[in-house]
Amino acid sequence: MIIKELTLLSDNLAETKQFYTRILGLRIVGEETSTLSFSAGATLLCFEQSTNLRPRYHFAFNIPYTAVMNAFSQMSKKVDLLPISENSKLADFVNWNAKSFYFYDNNGNILEFIGRNDLPDGDKMDSSFILSVSEIGLPVENVKDECEKLINKHRLEYFAKQPPSDTFSVIGEDTGLLIIVPDGRNWYPTGNHPAEAFKIKLVMLNAEREVTLLYE
Repeated sequence: MIIKELTLLSDNLAETKQFYTRILGLRIVGEETSTLSFSAGATLLCFEQSTNLRPRYHFAFNIPYTAVMNAFSQMSKKVDLLPISENSKLADFVNWNAKSFYFYDNNGNILEFIGRNDLPDGDKMDSSFILSVSEIGLPVENVKDECEKLINKHRLEYFAKQPPSDTFSVIGEDTGLLIIVPDGRNWYPTGNHPAEAFKIKLVMLNAEREVTLLYE
């Protein structure tokens, strides 16, 4: 599964423009009064203007596994990386064969750079480390029901590396994942950032079929 397009909300497009171009090094591919779009590797990342909603999301970018430590070093000079434990700001997901780190953007979104050792490193598609958007968090009322609906309607599958549960389930593949959690569950690695549902539009390519999901 590949995330082709991801559209989110932002209360401040001007600050979002500054963060994603200057801090992440993304290229603007579309800009209008109420919308802003970036090339995030293979993904078109879009933001729509919202007003006083304070929308906050959790999403991840795939980066080359071999570039994780270099990206970690460079980003630590630009942003405050979120602690994983008392002694580390780098997460090692053994079962996923991946390493990642986290930080906030200007909107209060939790962003993640993750390198997956089971994927080829590929070529960077822009001036940053970013290969694509690889994960988006979806807070829902009932995790099991939402997963079953997605799987049955869109021919999706649970992520083979993560056993599903009522509080955390993952659908997709290393190239693209839906992180399904209940409303109010704190996003990892924080202890005080509860998942909230805001508008999300998602266009995915799954087994050569284009799937569009809209959460409002």
